[in-house]
Amino acid sequence: MMLKEIAEDIAQHGGRAFYAGGYVRDLVMKVPEEYREDIDIEVHNLNIEELKSILSAYGSAHVVGKSFPVIKIKGYPEWDFSLPRYAGISYKEACSRRDFTINAMIVDVLTGELFDFFNGQEDIKNQVIRHTTDKVFAEDPLRAYRAVQFAGRLGFSIDTDTVELIKQTDLSGLKAERVYGELHKLLLLSEKPSSGLRWMQETGILEKVHPELYKLLRCEQSPEHHPEGDVWEHTLLVVDHAARLKGKSRNPEALMFAALLHDIGKPGTTRARDGKITAYGHDVSGDKLARSFLRKFTAGQHLVAEIGTLVREHMQPVLLYKQKDRVGDKAIRKLVNRVNLSELLLLAEADFKGRTFERDFDLISSWLLGRVYALGLKPDERIEPMVAGKDLIAMGFNPGKRFTRILEYAFELQLEGRDKDEIKIKIRNKYKPG
Repeated sequence: MMLKEIAEDIAQHGGRAFYAGGYVRDLVMKVPEEYREDIDIEVHNLNIEELKSILSAYGSAHVVGKSFPVIKIKGYPEWDFSLPRYAGISYKEACSRRDFTINAMIVDVLTGELFDFFNGQEDIKNQVIRHTTDKVFAEDPLRAYRAVQFAGRLGFSIDTDTVELIKQTDLSGLKAERVYGELHKLLLLSEKPSSGLRWMQETGILEKVHPELYKLLRCEQSPEHHPEGDVWEHTLLVVDHAARLKGKSRNPEALMFAALLHDIGKPGTTRARDGKITAYGHDVSGDKLARSFLRKFTAGQHLVAEIGTLVREHMQPVLLYKQKDRVGDKAIRKLVNRVNLSELLLLAEADFKGRTFERDFDLISSWLLGRVYALGLKPDERIEPMVAGKDLIAMGFNPGKRFTRILEYAFELQLEGRDKDEIKIKIRNKYKPG
């Protein structure tokens, strides 16, 4: 194995190479090879230039990162070579700089000897996330998110003292993209993301950093439709159901964040009327709030738009089904043109089944897809306009400001089911060429 060759080379130069971090945790937990994290190799008793020189013999080696430099070898993206943060420190001190006991074990690459100074194996056995030292969150507050993210991914609990430390941690200076990265891992890598989200609530992260989500707590819903409780409890159920569906999604990231944010508009729209609890317009309001939430954490405009659209449309499949005998073809065409219906149906299913009782979504999905296919449409493709600018020019219209208005009118006629010849006749009757 090439890594052992590298470790032998390092040893010949006076150094010592250890597997470290999540890779060792996965080894101890007997995680199958294909599901293990990338391999972290921590090298002691060498400096960065010496290590880079050794690694260069195995391929182009380059240093990434400034605060905590890591050396990568071209062609082996899964390998990260690093040094202890401070030169000359003991193995135990180096391990103490890591975040949690389960990530603070190291294994000698050559001998297989395991060093576990902080009882990480015992915490894995007891399924507990525990900090190594009281300084870990002060050194990097993002570790608060890592704690809840690992709890969600591994199904572990968080030690009481660790929870208290997180509550005392100042999270105000965290970079948005780092926070988004941890939320992404929690939602995309957890079988049951609700576990990590509950720990965000328990540790105070939700209240301090995500007030839009915190408001979902104690936001009442109709007990008839939502016996599970408030909007937060419903959201947790929806996110877990979406996690079971994400393998069917073209964009799991959009699906999972849409599941988390689908009812974010309810706190601002919930009203008690005549003994009933309603949240009219929470879908439209939620679209705006979801986009605002995401813009704080990611600059991906396309992703933000896709999630916002899913949030806005998340009730449509159920609403249309409820009035299926009165739904015209135009309404179906307009929905297909507004949103990727395949993705929307996944979110709508998660929302529909995110309850404490069983409900069958197949009737809704089958009916809606049947209507779509009967119109010759595809659920994951927008409708191509029949009439384009070149057609208007051929009809004698000069390009100008009204082109947009005429094309919008033409497309509305298309959504009604008119063919191209009918649309042209309607255009000539309504607009004068020139």
